[in-house]
Amino acid sequence: MSEEQVAEVSADAEVAQSVADDWRSTIPEEIRGHKSLEHIQDVGALAKSYVNAQSMIGADKLAIPGKYATDDDWAEVYRRLGRPDNAADYELNNELPDGVSVNDDMLGWFKDAAHEAGLSPQQAQKLLNGYNQMLGGMVADDAGQADQMRADTETELRREFGQAFEDRISNANAVMQEFVVEELSEIQMADGRLLGDHPDVIRMMVNIGEFINSKIGEDSLEGVKNSGAMTPVEAEHRLAELRAPGTPYWDQRHPEHDFYVQEALKYQGMVGV
Repeated sequence: MSEEQVAEVSADAEVAQSVADDWRSTIPEEIRGHKSLEHIQDVGALAKSYVNAQSMIGADKLAIPGKYATDDDWAEVYRRLGRPDNAADYELNNELPDGVSVNDDMLGWFKDAAHEAGLSPQQAQKLLNGYNQMLGGMVADDAGQADQMRADTETELRREFGQAFEDRISNANAVMQEFVVEELSEIQMADGRLLGDHPDVIRMMVNIGEFINSKIGEDSLEGVKNSGAMTPVEAEHRLAELRAPGTPYWDQRHPEHDFYVQEALKYQGMVGV
């Protein structure tokens, strides 16, 4: 290719590039600087943009309200996105977790809140499902915590009452059934335990039962039969009586010496429980 031909090709390319860069000179002056044309590089890109715009004509479009939009403006948006006309029109599947009872007031509140937030039925259902899932986890955690506290209470009272544990708990249950309204023991406390499972309440019932038995007579509570076992504290008092100075425990020649020694060993075992 000669130098003249090369120069001619270069000149043609420059002209073409100049036309491409100066395509805006071919459109009306009043729209040349419009912001929507800033990213249009050539006539071909302008044609594509026009074709795309034409394809959108007649489509179901939704304009997002601006910062000065009214509640009515947003209500129209929510309606077109699928929000029902009334909160009561939500048809929701309320799958409650185990341990949770149906609460119509709560579900009514949820529907009102979902409607006010502009949720579609699908969105409201997903939100309700998520809430129930979270609620199930909380219920499980509370149940596990309450079970652990009941186990801790039993361990504490078994250590305190020793061999007399079963007798004392039997007395406590009899007092609850005889004198305390059953619903009272079923009241749930803030930590998840029932009132009747609290160690201080159990001790109070035990003390009442022991008082009744001591003043009225053993097994005076209906349906209760005691084994006669002692708590470690009671056994310790009895052991101290057996080993008191001057008792047959210390006199090997006393006819009751062996009896005192055997009794002392028995109560010593109770103290060590």
